[in-house]
Amino acid sequence: EEYSHRLEEDAAKKRMNIQEYIRFKLFGETTIFTVGELLKRVQTGEFKNREFTVPDAYSTEEWSRIDRGNAGVLGKNFYTYISDHPELGIRFVPNRTIKRRAVYTYLKED
Repeated sequence: EEYSHRLEEDAAKKRMNIQEYIRFKLFGETTIFTVGELLKRVQTGEFKNREFTVPDAYSTEEWSRIDRGNAGVLGKNFYTYISDHPELGIRFVPNRTIKRRAVYTYLKED
């Protein structure tokens, strides 16, 4: 149980889910499809004060490399993370979808 708790904490510090963190630690595998990378793209991109979906943070070529299941996992993990961290200024827009995808806004003040 101690190791499980430590694993969860270490993964959270890297803004990765446990599976991503294990692949990262065991195989040195990195991917652009992590919550940490997605947050960085939203915060440094042109998303301020406008609606966006998760795929909007990636180029068409990049997004074509993720399979549907992993895209869903990324979306769910992103939603969970921003819900737990409202101070980031990223909000889920309820009752709104674009191409059946969840919609978010980034309302971070300067």
